[in-house]
Amino acid sequence: MADKNGPIFSFHLGVHPVVVVSDSEAIRECFTTNDKVLASRPTSTGAKILSYDSASFGFAPSGPYWREIRKLVVFELLSPKRLETLKHVRTYEIAATVNHINRIAKTSNKIVLSHLLEQLTLNIIVRMVSGKRYFRRTGGERDEGFTKVIKEFMYVSGEFSLSDVLPFWPLRLVDSVWKLRNVKRIMRELDTIVRNWIEEHVERRKEKGVGDEQDFIDVMLSVIGEEGCHGHTRETIIKATILNIILAGSDTTSLNLTWLFSLLLNNRHVLTRAQEELDAQVGKNRWVQDSDIKNLPYLHAIVKETLRLYPPGPLSVPHQATEDCVIGGYHVSKGTRLFANVWKLHRNPLVWPDPEKFEPERFLTSHVEVDVSGKHFEFQPFGSGRRSCPGVSFAMQVTHLTVARLLQGFDIVTPGNEPVDMSEGMGITLPKVTPLEVVMTSRLSSELYEEEDES
Repeated sequence: MADKNGPIFSFHLGVHPVVVVSDSEAIRECFTTNDKVLASRPTSTGAKILSYDSASFGFAPSGPYWREIRKLVVFELLSPKRLETLKHVRTYEIAATVNHINRIAKTSNKIVLSHLLEQLTLNIIVRMVSGKRYFRRTGGERDEGFTKVIKEFMYVSGEFSLSDVLPFWPLRLVDSVWKLRNVKRIMRELDTIVRNWIEEHVERRKEKGVGDEQDFIDVMLSVIGEEGCHGHTRETIIKATILNIILAGSDTTSLNLTWLFSLLLNNRHVLTRAQEELDAQVGKNRWVQDSDIKNLPYLHAIVKETLRLYPPGPLSVPHQATEDCVIGGYHVSKGTRLFANVWKLHRNPLVWPDPEKFEPERFLTSHVEVDVSGKHFEFQPFGSGRRSCPGVSFAMQVTHLTVARLLQGFDIVTPGNEPVDMSEGMGITLPKVTPLEVVMTSRLSSELYEEEDES
C-alpha cells in the first residue's frame, strides 16, 4: 500500500481511523515531537484477554499504571546491572547449546537449528524470570507444549478481529464463539504455568527467606506491594509482566537468529568473512567471550543487516493518539491508530541502496554510525520513544554471543548445499515458514568443547 499511497497514508479500519507511516522524517516527528501524544495503545477484546485486562506493559494504555510498570521493567528487571548479575545464565545456556550441537555433529546428523535456537532463547529468558530451565535437552511433552503455546500466542496477537473494528453485537457473538474461545484457552495454559512459578517462589521465600541471587519473580515480589497498584493485584501484575517479557523476548530473538543464519548460508562469502574475523580477533585456542564482542565490527554489521531485512516487528504494534496532532503536515485526529511500516522503512532505496540485497558492509561504510538505539529514524528494529522495546540490550547480548560462539565453533552448511527457503509466515513477528536444517562440523580442538561441557 505504501508504494501506491506514499510514505504517509490514512484509511478507516471499520470505525477506526488509521495512519501508516514509512518515511524516516515522519517517524522522527511521531516519536519526538508527538511522542507523548502517541504513547498510548488501542484496546481490543483479544488484547485485553491476552494482557490480563491491559496489565501487561506492552498492551497497557499510557497513564500512571503503564509508567510505573515500565519504570520497574527498565530500572529493576532489564537494567544493565541486572543483566550483568544474570550474565552467567546466558553464558551457561549458550555453552550448553554449543556442547549439544557438538555431540550431534560427531554423528554428522542434520540439525534443525531453528528449533535449537528457540530452545536456547526460551531457556535463557525463563531462567532469568523464574530461576529454572524449562526446555530439557531430552525433550518431553511439557517442554514442547510450552513452545507451542508461545507460538500460538504470537499468532493470535496479530490476528484480525472483525468485532473490534465493527463493534456490533452479532459480530461480537461470532468472535466469542470462535476466536475468543481459542484466545482464552491459550491464556489459561500460560496462566497455569506462571501462576505455579509465582506460588513456588512465595512458598520458598516463606521457608528460606530472600536469597542473594534473585530472578525476576523474586525482584517483583520484593518491589511490588502486596496490595498491587492501580486496580491490579500483585499476582496479576507479576503474571502480566513476566509473560510479556518471555513472549516478546524469546520469540523475537530466536527468529532474528534463525533469519541471520539463513542469510549467512545463502551468502557464504559473508559467513566466511565473519569466521575470518573471529579467527583473527579471538583465535582458535579459546572461546569468544562477551568482552570480545566489541572487537568484532563485521559481526555487529551482520546482526544489524539482518534486523534491517527481517525486523522483529515488520509493522509496529499500534499507537493511539490521545490528542489531535500533525504528522508530515497532515492533521491526525484524537483516537487515530498509528502504525510504523518498519518493513518498508528498512527497504527504502533512497536510504538503502540495493535494499533487497544482504550487504552487512553498508553498516561499516555509509551507515557506520547507525545503531539499534532508535535514535536513527531510518532504522527502527526495536522502535523509538516512550514505547520502544526495553529489552534491546538483552536481545543484543544474547544474539551477539550466540552467533559468535556458533560461527567460531562450527562450520555450517545446508544438506546437499541447497539454498535456504526464505519464505515468510504470518504473525505480529516475522516467522520463517520452513525450519532451518543444517549440517554442522566442529572447527576447534576437542579440548575446547570439553571445557564447554564442564562449564
